[in-house]
Amino acid sequence: MRSAILVTPDHPGAVAVIQLSGDVRGMLRELIAAEPPSSGRLTIQAVGGLDDVLVGCLDETSAFLMPAGGPRAVRQLLEHVREHGIDIVGPAEVDPRILYPEAGSAIEALTFAALARAASPLAIEPLLRQVEVLSKGAEIGPEVRDRSRLLNRLINPPLVVVAGRPNVGKSTLSNRLLGRPLSIAADLPGTTRDYTAARINLAGLVVNWVDTPGLRSTDDEIERHAVSIAVRLFESADLVIALSDPWTDWPALMREPNLRISNKADLASRQDAALCISAQRGDGIEELTDAIRELLVPARALHSRGPWLFDARLESMLP
Repeated sequence: MRSAILVTPDHPGAVAVIQLSGDVRGMLRELIAAEPPSSGRLTIQAVGGLDDVLVGCLDETSAFLMPAGGPRAVRQLLEHVREHGIDIVGPAEVDPRILYPEAGSAIEALTFAALARAASPLAIEPLLRQVEVLSKGAEIGPEVRDRSRLLNRLINPPLVVVAGRPNVGKSTLSNRLLGRPLSIAADLPGTTRDYTAARINLAGLVVNWVDTPGLRSTDDEIERHAVSIAVRLFESADLVIALSDPWTDWPALMREPNLRISNKADLASRQDAALCISAQRGDGIEELTDAIRELLVPARALHSRGPWLFDARLESMLP
């Protein structure tokens, strides 16, 4: 079988790694239109319209293409691979010991694979514990499955949606957490007419953060469309934050928010909020980050010494 797999996480990075399996020397001759490097050697080639792609052969059945890690370059190279009749497969379709031949067991190979794709730095320590924990065997019950559901958010970033009425500071909060401008912040209602999204590291927990448009009745067709998208996002969100300020009503949402946060605490505070912050000055941001992390990945799960089913294939491998 001629196959290729994107080994590195599917988000921007310095370098991406695409592993080829099968008759890799024949595959490389087609892909680079040149003689492939000998086993254990790397060369720089132009591949699929991309310059400076690192190409290497591990052995006769395994090779690597390593382009710059930007999403566009990765997509372009994968399409080039597909055009040459090579199947693009997902991580779950490949024996992890093929990807990680240095692993001492299938469980250890799956752990390496999980470490490679984990989005959150907080995943590293609990994943490394699992080689020993799972090798001893585990009884899989509701507690293990619930803990695994929570910890899997360290691998696949959870969705956090921020909702609020116009001009309460949603964009200012998003920009504060990201550390750079994500959305336009101005003292005008409806400035954010569409939702904006970013992947944000909240002290080790990486989340997909969505700043929704201000929720209000409007005759503006573009703004109405943006609001309808935001409403659909609430249905799939792992955590919803309702943001307001001391003088504005809480937004009317389709679901109960997990956190009610009052902004502009440097000017005034309110009693019916879980936290009062100032996105402009940074007051209370650390407490907000801790609260989000605790709701999504509680400390009891993060520091547990129990088993974590971080890959669906583990159940069939456990002693």
